[in-house]
Amino acid sequence: MGSPWAAWDDMPPLVDPNVVSSQTPRSIPPPPNAAFMPSGPPPRTAPAGSQQYPWGTPWPQYPFTSPQDPYAAWRQPHDTTAYPQQSGPSPYIPRQPLRPETRSHDHSRRTDPQSSSRKRSNSFHIRFPWPSEGGDLSPLEIPSRMPDVQAFTPRALDMHTPSSSLSRSVSSNSSIPPGMYHERPQLWRHDFKFKSGFASMFRNKSTTMRPLNGVIDSAKLDLHPFLRYSKSRPLTIYDLRREPLTLMFRELERPPLANDMDHAVTRPPTQYMRIYHPRLAWYIDIRANGASYISLADFFQQLFAALNKPISKYDYYNNELDDEDRNILTHIYLNRCRSQEEKQEGVKRVDFLRGKIEWMGLVAGKNGMWRLKTA
Repeated sequence: MGSPWAAWDDMPPLVDPNVVSSQTPRSIPPPPNAAFMPSGPPPRTAPAGSQQYPWGTPWPQYPFTSPQDPYAAWRQPHDTTAYPQQSGPSPYIPRQPLRPETRSHDHSRRTDPQSSSRKRSNSFHIRFPWPSEGGDLSPLEIPSRMPDVQAFTPRALDMHTPSSSLSRSVSSNSSIPPGMYHERPQLWRHDFKFKSGFASMFRNKSTTMRPLNGVIDSAKLDLHPFLRYSKSRPLTIYDLRREPLTLMFRELERPPLANDMDHAVTRPPTQYMRIYHPRLAWYIDIRANGASYISLADFFQQLFAALNKPISKYDYYNNELDDEDRNILTHIYLNRCRSQEEKQEGVKRVDFLRGKIEWMGLVAGKNGMWRLKTA
């Protein structure tokens, strides 16, 4: 009996292993009229350069170290769009007085939004290379005649500075547009006084803040030497108007690196600090960013972000400030700006320091907070 496959012996083999053809296709050709879809962007959960684990390997133990350098911003500049921008604020840009026929006469009451939002990030942008090539600013010299600020840029309201909708009535012969003055902004510190001396004694304190709990009480924490106050020789050299990458530590003979900035700011470590300055109308809250403690990088990055916030017209035109106060802020703003781009960003909170911009350190303050000392 013959083989059952004898009927197929005359057919050629499907694959001849002894024949190598250069025309053999490397892939199966697509069918006629096939449509191809473009490849989409890589998934957000798998960024380029992230560590990959083969299938079947056990998960890494927690906590694990991220393959990315969390403080790479201390080594190389970033694009300006990488800096964490606050959502909603519109800068207040002082300008020269408008002519009487072009001034706004909006008599409607204005309301500052009550909502607030905050975005945090691990990086910040660098406008000037390390070290700063812009040079030091000229010392504060108040001219005999301050610029007369009487107009403001019509922009969206600053969502970070809500205040009451009530406004102060202004006489018709005033140089300020009617309805411009507002009540004291609600986010200002209750004990903040723009002026010092005899005139400031007539302001009443409406509320008293309760002391913070013992976990974050400044009196029970030991500061890192780089943050301690020194009247004559602070260990940190920093202009609070500039980016944190411009700071220097006296004990280092080089710019600070990522491992230098990873030290905890207090002992024992803390995850929250509240800072105030007599000349600032706002508190500065510092929080741990992705770790169990506040690092030096967290501290200086968030300090700069808080001082770099633009103010709103409610911070500029209110019952607490008079024309002389606004002229001083405008002069400080113009002295700080080194380019037209900076001027377009408007008056910022750091301008409320009024020339006291040199870092001197922190000291334990009232109610468990920290007081920022400057010169």
